[in-house]
Amino acid sequence: MVEVDHLRAEVAALDELSARVGRVRAGGRDSKLRALRDCLERAEFAELQDGRGKLLIFTEHRDTLDYLREHLEAWGYSTCAIHGGMNPQERRRMQDAFLTSRQVCVATEAAGEGINLQFCHLLINYDLPWNPTRLEQRLGRIHRIGQARDVYAFNFVAASSEDGQPVIEGRILERLLSKLERMRSALGDRVFDVVGEVLALNRIDLPEMLREVAYEPRRLEAYLDEIEQVDPQLLEQYEDASGIALARAHVDFPAFAQANLEAEERRLMPRYVESHFLAAAAAVGQRVEARADGLWRIAHVRADLRSERLAAVRRLGKPDSGYRKLTCYKEHLEQAPHQDAVLLGPGHPLYGAVDEKMQELLREMVGRTAVYVDAAADAPYRLHFYEIAIRGQSLGGSALVVHAELVAVREEKGAGGDEYAGTASDAGCRVVPADALLDLPAHPQPPTAFPEVDRRPIDDYVKATVQMERRLRAQAERGRYADVARAYLEKSFTARRRAAQDRVMALRVRERSEPQVALARQQAERELEDLQRTHAGRLAGIERLRVARHGPARCVASCLVLPPDGAADLAAEPNLELRQRIERAAEDVVIAYEESQGRECTRVGHEKIGFDIRSLAPPDAQTGYRDPVAGVRRIEVKGRRRGRPVRLTTNEWYRAQQLGDSYWLYVVWDPLEDPDPVPLMIRNPARRLDHAKHEVAISRYYDLPAVAVEQAAQEDDTTPCA
Repeated sequence: MVEVDHLRAEVAALDELSARVGRVRAGGRDSKLRALRDCLERAEFAELQDGRGKLLIFTEHRDTLDYLREHLEAWGYSTCAIHGGMNPQERRRMQDAFLTSRQVCVATEAAGEGINLQFCHLLINYDLPWNPTRLEQRLGRIHRIGQARDVYAFNFVAASSEDGQPVIEGRILERLLSKLERMRSALGDRVFDVVGEVLALNRIDLPEMLREVAYEPRRLEAYLDEIEQVDPQLLEQYEDASGIALARAHVDFPAFAQANLEAEERRLMPRYVESHFLAAAAAVGQRVEARADGLWRIAHVRADLRSERLAAVRRLGKPDSGYRKLTCYKEHLEQAPHQDAVLLGPGHPLYGAVDEKMQELLREMVGRTAVYVDAAADAPYRLHFYEIAIRGQSLGGSALVVHAELVAVREEKGAGGDEYAGTASDAGCRVVPADALLDLPAHPQPPTAFPEVDRRPIDDYVKATVQMERRLRAQAERGRYADVARAYLEKSFTARRRAAQDRVMALRVRERSEPQVALARQQAERELEDLQRTHAGRLAGIERLRVARHGPARCVASCLVLPPDGAADLAAEPNLELRQRIERAAEDVVIAYEESQGRECTRVGHEKIGFDIRSLAPPDAQTGYRDPVAGVRRIEVKGRRRGRPVRLTTNEWYRAQQLGDSYWLYVVWDPLEDPDPVPLMIRNPARRLDHAKHEVAISRYYDLPAVAVEQAAQEDDTTPCA
């Protein structure tokens, strides 16, 4: 009977609360909503008034989300919403709408993780979560690497009700936010990224605290004092003790910067992505229209490209029924007129569907031989393309691929006339860049009969040299990672084990006078045993990380490459040996010049990445960082007899377009004859010489007249950078 009375009292209280909410909404007396409108009048939101700004508002409940959107739109703002009832594609569409056409996005926790909204820098937490980790996740949507502007975050907390009664939850959250703001001096802007760790280290369980104080309001002041005593220095001490500082010490920042440089240079060029998609779309019957602004449009996506029958659709999702604006260039999305464009490339549903349909059409070509022309070749050779993989193990012991690569092997013609040698060593096999075909045009009149290809010697060569080298390298890298992980693990578990042991000992002491803590002591002992078992398991997992084994090595294609049929080459010497000597001498001149300017040079021409020399200026003495444009030169070197045209391959020209101001063309006239040669230097030749280039489409290169090269080298903005 007592329980029934309690339930009736709760129902009556809820009815009264519901009635009060109804009266507030009907009378327009919602103080929190008024606070939101007042907040939007602040100077930080000025750009929102003229339509340029973006605001993200987090709330806890769908009803509140709908309520806010209704009022925001009544105030003249355009809105969108992200909530847990949406599937990933719907969330993506709302994210795009927020980017392109909406001023305010109202979101529940569904937008708290996994979504990048760094184009926005204004945030309001209309409802604050009890879990501090969720607060970190919310701010992490906009306060992240790549955010170019100051981030303004406003937290709405009601410390007292309209009738003056204190709101216990609000008092605690208000005190916590005030404390976090004061902790900036110790932790900087990092404070909101580590708030959960800071509270845990200070033994503050915020959800539990809020629940407890709801039952015992008298404990409010004690809890407020606990928050006030939070010590941010405990985080620094914990990171030192647990090995996080050790892990940071193992980060090789110079190597990381070098890897970034190389990743940029090897990035798949959008020009190739675009040309592949357009050709494939035409082959499968998908119409793609050119827009006046240089982008692309698809009015209607074919039904067969949206069919669930396609593996790409099942894996990546169904393409939209149409696309108003498509681009393959990421820089287009950074331009205001094109922020609503869709970036097309590998991983996009439409690209995947078109590529899969194209592969279906090409099935009948399997086993045939393609023939290409190499203007720099003196004799025929073959190119073989292999997919190789190195396998390892995860922490849990499951198999995974730790390295995969497409490898191209050039097989030179053997000494016995038309026959190729029987062994890889006799054939003179060597690894060449996997994009070796990009500069080779298809043969206009290929032969119809070909000698049979025996790939067994090539298979052995790939496995014994390329795959073995990749495995040893992967094993060494995984070994270094395992060493760092083991050192971190040992420090971390040592700190955790000591803390667990201290807790067990403290409970054993208390148990002598407080028998009721026996259960807590037993639980603490079980947790200590679990921690020791977990430690042993983690160590075994780390040892598994050292494993690196040969995976499959499969030949996916072979082709025949023939020399030109006596075509005149005005840009280069007809003698291959002399041509190589001229190019080498020109590179020597350029390296001597660069090093005289205090720069560090590396020859990379053998890697066939679109230029010959990487030249790096010394890092800044104060910051230790190198400017990503002025501090790096990717130099394509051309040695020519004076007056002859300068030739860039298609790949070199496209790479110049991609790398922009960090790409340089250095031309050295008569490097073998001139006693004191000086390089001509043209920065960003794709822009400076675009008007003068002559495209030779059948041979896939661009000729640049000598006069245009000399004129571009003399213009002011090619002055060498520091």
